[in-house]
Amino acid sequence: MNSRFLRSALLAEARSWLGTPWHHQAAVKCAGCDCIGFVRGAAEPFIGKVDHRMDYAPTWPLYRAEPLLFAEFKARAKEIKPVKAKPGDVLLFGVGKGPAHHCGYLAENGRLLHCYREAGQVVEQDLTDFWRSKIRHAFRLPGIRDG
Repeated sequence: MNSRFLRSALLAEARSWLGTPWHHQAAVKCAGCDCIGFVRGAAEPFIGKVDHRMDYAPTWPLYRAEPLLFAEFKARAKEIKPVKAKPGDVLLFGVGKGPAHHCGYLAENGRLLHCYREAGQVVEQDLTDFWRSKIRHAFRLPGIRDG
């Protein structure tokens, strides 16, 4: 675990997860992860193991209105304005009026690294208007620095 680490190192680690299959509540590179498992798994070499209290069904964002994801990030990272997010910061997304229920890393050149069921794996793609319109929050991990 490093007390200070570069954004570029975090993004390199996150990219090493590309292709990891989507698997609900998992966080094992090359074996399976969901969005939360991917974000915490890629950050683990830098900030240490992240245990979270979230026990959620795969359909949680469809039926529950608790801000679980936001609360977990708020307890562990610094909330920033989404327009201030830099590559390596975490974006939280939501649909409709419910709470944020998806997360991923902002990457360089307006790209997004994330894992979601419909993609079936960890992917890197453009942060399209579709995704931009669903950004609810942004967080900066402790110890991250430019470079």
